[in-house]
Amino acid sequence: MSPATKLADVVPFKGLRYNPERVPDLSVAISPPYDIISPAGQKRYTEKSPYNAVHLDFGMEFASDDEANNRYTRAAAALDDWIRRSVLIPEARPAFYFCREEYLDADGTPTVREGFIALVRLAEFSEGKILPHEETAPGPKEDRLRLLEATEANLSPIYCLYSEPDNSSAKLAAGAGGGPAIDLTDEAGTRHTVWVIDDPGDTGALSASLSAKTLLIADGHHRYETMLAYRNARREQRQPAGDMPCDFTMVYLSNMDIDGKSILPIHRFVSGLDDETLAGLAASLEGDFEIHDVPGSGAGAQQQMIAMMRELDGGRNAFGMYLAGSGSYHVLAARRPRPMIPAGEGHSAAYRSLDVAVLDRVILAGALGISPAGANPDARVRFMERTGAALAALPDSGCQVAFFVNPTSMEEIKAVAEAGEKMPQKSTYFYPKPLTGLVFRSFRY
Repeated sequence: MSPATKLADVVPFKGLRYNPERVPDLSVAISPPYDIISPAGQKRYTEKSPYNAVHLDFGMEFASDDEANNRYTRAAAALDDWIRRSVLIPEARPAFYFCREEYLDADGTPTVREGFIALVRLAEFSEGKILPHEETAPGPKEDRLRLLEATEANLSPIYCLYSEPDNSSAKLAAGAGGGPAIDLTDEAGTRHTVWVIDDPGDTGALSASLSAKTLLIADGHHRYETMLAYRNARREQRQPAGDMPCDFTMVYLSNMDIDGKSILPIHRFVSGLDDETLAGLAASLEGDFEIHDVPGSGAGAQQQMIAMMRELDGGRNAFGMYLAGSGSYHVLAARRPRPMIPAGEGHSAAYRSLDVAVLDRVILAGALGISPAGANPDARVRFMERTGAALAALPDSGCQVAFFVNPTSMEEIKAVAEAGEKMPQKSTYFYPKPLTGLVFRSFRY
């Protein structure tokens, strides 16, 4: 994914950043991305500061909202007001924002990730310059489009990956600029350090280096597809002679070849199954899987299940399974090597080998009948992305059965994307997600 010719078009921009004279403590202004904020979290960030980024990116809804006064119009008004009162100030000249995150991975190991906040020229997926890796749902795109139309701004970056084994772009950034403009630790304990690189010589070198890449969207598919739709609509309204602001979108770019990426698994909690399906679950699974019972109960059994899954991962698909009725834990090991899904399904071998594809196709749709024509079309599947939190939530989750998966690897993601396919929804959870509020991008600058 590192061709010699220019593919993506990555450029610096005049970002909007919080004015330290108006917001001296940036930690009260930043927030996680909107799609991982719970209702309680939304309320908490709203109350944390009148200048918290949540007021722009994920504002509260009220019963009295109408077309003239709603979360989108309030976000636009707040953005205008913050710019007018210099709460947010634009960069003096176009810049790249070099970010360094120091955090603990899922095993508690100190880990570092580096990346750039920049603009990238939008491209249709068919052009092969920017590739998706997951399917999307229409609901979030409708929400993001209304916000985009109201604010005419990119309020949070789309997370993209590029391949660069020699890490030359980060090395260029390390030799540019002075001290960091931002240094804060968020609520999760992740330290974020940001350098503003705005010297024209440095930005030119970085633009050339980062543009010689194919980009893979790690997180933010809904926002990218929304931005494409927005750009295309603007093109239909007029035929511009040159570039429009909406031809570009804000991204966070990170090198997939450097250690420090944490990809967390996303587990499935299932409820709403009929009694017959539950009673026959073992029989419906045993044709495709060896079912290993995990001895014991509680935390000990949970940890042993996860360990057994990791040991089996490799040539065969493996899953953990919790049955709420008996409180028992099990490990499912595929009886056939990867790819387990037959070739006649029309997908690549890379896709048919994925744990999440096998779980969705063979177990959820097949054994449990969670499909439009299945025995349980209305069953609910709840997604849980953190293994520790998912295991802790089991007793009060209300699920009937839960399935645990091993993390999807970077190699699997690349293979599926390069095959021109998208992984099933909720296949990966990249950690940590880029913060909202470090840098905003308004179309007016």
